[in-house]
Amino acid sequence: MARTLENAWEEKLLALEKAKQEYAAWAKQQRLELTTEDRAGILTLGTELPRIWNAASTTAAERKQILRYIIKEVIGDQKRAVGKVCLKIVWQTGAVSEHCYDRQVRSYDEYGLSKRIYQRIRELHSQGKLDGEIAAELTAEGLYGAKGCVFTHGTIWLLRQKMGLPAVIPTGTPLPAQWEDGAYSIQGAAEAIGVYPGTIHKWLKTGRIQGKQIRKATPWKVFLSAMEIMQLRDYVQRVRRSKKEVS
Repeated sequence: MARTLENAWEEKLLALEKAKQEYAAWAKQQRLELTTEDRAGILTLGTELPRIWNAASTTAAERKQILRYIIKEVIGDQKRAVGKVCLKIVWQTGAVSEHCYDRQVRSYDEYGLSKRIYQRIRELHSQGKLDGEIAAELTAEGLYGAKGCVFTHGTIWLLRQKMGLPAVIPTGTPLPAQWEDGAYSIQGAAEAIGVYPGTIHKWLKTGRIQGKQIRKATPWKVFLSAMEIMQLRDYVQRVRRSKKEVS
């Protein structure tokens, strides 16, 4: 019995070895051998890819097929870096490359350049730069907003409010809440009424309250009497109560 099992085992081993040899011979026959001419042709085709890809005669389906020929897999990662999307490309040759790009975000908290932008705004603000001047400086440095937009006076104003930086007058002195002539700054008016500075800007634009600028990009002077402040406070409270009742 043992001898029979031993003979059977030896036969299986011989059959396995024969199969391995036959496979090796088949694989050798099937192996693709590139000649010097073949390699030169492939390299030439590679240099022609941009022209073929951009040709008006190349269809969308053909472009997809080209991608399948050269790319095996693409893996996206939006969590590696704030405000970035990173792509890992596995090529058909087995090579791997990684590329990171800025992605569109909803707020500066998610923006990859936010720390650098905030730092530059603080530095320029400390130098007495006005909002319009800061916007121009950031643009000149090649920086842009979270949604890919160019910085403007309004953008810097919003960011400065978020950062808690007061407006400055052309001399570089921080704006007071109220000037000697009784006029309020935007921040001072907002504090007196109990609203955000953006609301004061909106009211100036719609004519609910009155104010003036010496010239564009200079601080506003907002004219409010004690009676007007009381009336606006009452108005704000009524609006807030009605919103609570609706919700």
